[in-house]
Amino acid sequence: MTDRHDPNATKPEGAERPRVALALQGGGAHGAYGWGVVERLLEEDIEIVGVSGASAGAINGAAVVSGYAAHGREGAVAALERLWRNVADASPLAPLDVGAMGGPFFEPLLRRSLDIAKMSSRYVAPFLPGVRDMSALRRAVEGSVDLDLLARQTTLPFYVAATHIASGSARLFTGEAVTLDALMASACLPDLFAAVEIEGEQYWDGGFTANPALEPLLANAIGATDMIIVQITPFTVEDVGDSVGEVMRRVSDISFNACLRRDLRALSEVQDIARADASHDPRMQAIARVNLHLLSPPDALAGPSGTSKVDTRWSVLEDLRAMGRTQAETWLTEHRDFLGRDSSFEGLPEDRRP
Repeated sequence: MTDRHDPNATKPEGAERPRVALALQGGGAHGAYGWGVVERLLEEDIEIVGVSGASAGAINGAAVVSGYAAHGREGAVAALERLWRNVADASPLAPLDVGAMGGPFFEPLLRRSLDIAKMSSRYVAPFLPGVRDMSALRRAVEGSVDLDLLARQTTLPFYVAATHIASGSARLFTGEAVTLDALMASACLPDLFAAVEIEGEQYWDGGFTANPALEPLLANAIGATDMIIVQITPFTVEDVGDSVGEVMRRVSDISFNACLRRDLRALSEVQDIARADASHDPRMQAIARVNLHLLSPPDALAGPSGTSKVDTRWSVLEDLRAMGRTQAETWLTEHRDFLGRDSSFEGLPEDRRP
């Protein structure tokens, strides 16, 4: 068996450029970090062959897939920027985007105010119809994504995860089922938004059950050589904190990473089995063939509270985008030679402890 972590492994003779499937995690406004990561990856000599996303990752994915289907890479890059500009324009915080003019006291005051608002959101949001119906996000997505093209395109397989409330299970929307309602369901945080109803069933954020869904990207029909998981919420943090806001943030992070942690462990274990014992099952062959990569976020993305995930001011989104591009550049410098050759995923943090 080829060493899972050997970037110098011999590339098969005649092999073409890497065929990459993107798995995009959610994370509220931190999805702008994912925008920067994906934007940088689109500049590489790789072929994007499938996209899976949850929450903000699903909305990023919708921009990428619709833009790609219309105008290739340039269309995907343009659609991502258009999406996040529209998000910022629709943000209730837009009038507070004062930059350096705010002075050294403004940002801490705003952060504290957002902390208080976030902690009380579950009690206040039911009385704010404009928030509960996700109208601002709906307008931003409608103005950024060609939804008709997204539903009928066959250029890139696209999977959107949402959580079916009654059963607590994941539902994947794909093809013509990827509607505006499906995208809103995938991003529907119950503390803020009313459940999204589709075909008589109610849905919440896909991050609870598949953040993002990995399994559909392993299909033979996609033919990926590599899967890059763009992680937005880090598995570990340096400082957990003990304030109410910090505890709530950590509870949310653990909850939204639980399914990714589970799926990564299961997939890497099945891959080891599939690679050690050649199987005639095409599903196992596809699992064995795909190289697994986790593009983790920097420590700077894990702030002391969860307020940055709801801060959609343009200046903040631009900073997150730049952080994503920088992190993707660092990752490519260290791991680009793995693509098309071998997995760079080294296991979960707890599996790497001495």
